[in-house]
Amino acid sequence: MTLTPSATVPRSSAVTARLSSAAILAYQILLLAAIFIKPEVDPTHKPVSEYAIGRHGWVMVLAFLMAASSYACLLAAVRPLVRGRAGRIGLAILAVCVIGTIGVGVFVADPVDTPLSDLTTRGTVHAVSGLAALVLLPFAALLITRDLARTAAGAASVLRWAAWLPLSGLVLHWLVSVVVPPEGWPPRFLFLTYALWILVLNAQILRIPRQARR
Repeated sequence: MTLTPSATVPRSSAVTARLSSAAILAYQILLLAAIFIKPEVDPTHKPVSEYAIGRHGWVMVLAFLMAASSYACLLAAVRPLVRGRAGRIGLAILAVCVIGTIGVGVFVADPVDTPLSDLTTRGTVHAVSGLAALVLLPFAALLITRDLARTAAGAASVLRWAAWLPLSGLVLHWLVSVVVPPEGWPPRFLFLTYALWILVLNAQILRIPRQARR
C-alpha cells in the first residue's frame, strides 16, 4: 500500500475503527437473535423495527443503538483523515445518520399497519429518524470514502468501489421493492451493504498505521 504523508493516522482512529467494526457486527448478531426470539414477526412483510415492539423488544433497541455506536465510532475514526470539502460534507451527513439511528432506537416504532392518522409522536419520530438515516448514509459513504481514496494511493481501488456499495444497495432496494414487500427483505439486505461498507473502510484504516511503520 503506497501512502502519502497525510495518510498516517492517530492511534485513536485505529481504536475507534475497531470499535466501529465490533459494534456493526454486534448489530447483525442482535438482529439475528431477534429473528429467533420473535418468530411471530414475519421477515418477508415486517420491518426490523417490529422486533422492538413488545416482548423482548429491548434486543432490537440495543441493536439499533449498536448501529448508532458504529456510525459514531466510524465518524471519529475518519475525521482526522478527511481533507477535502466534499469529505467534510460527508462527515456532517454521517453525523446526521448517527443522530437519526439513535432516534430509531430510543423512539420505538408503531406497528407497520398503523394508519398515518393514528401514528403516535414516538412512532413519527422513529419513522422520520429511520428514513433520514437510511437515505442519507449512502451519500455520506460516497463522499467520505472517495475523499479517503485520494490519500491512500495503494488502497484507492478498494476504496473507490467500496464508496459506491451503500448507494448501489439503496438503488437495488428501491428496484426490488417494486416486486416484493418493501418492509421485508429489501431493507435487511440494504443494511447488510451498509455493514459491509463499514467493515471494508475500517479494515483500510487499520492497514494505514502498519504500512506507515514500515
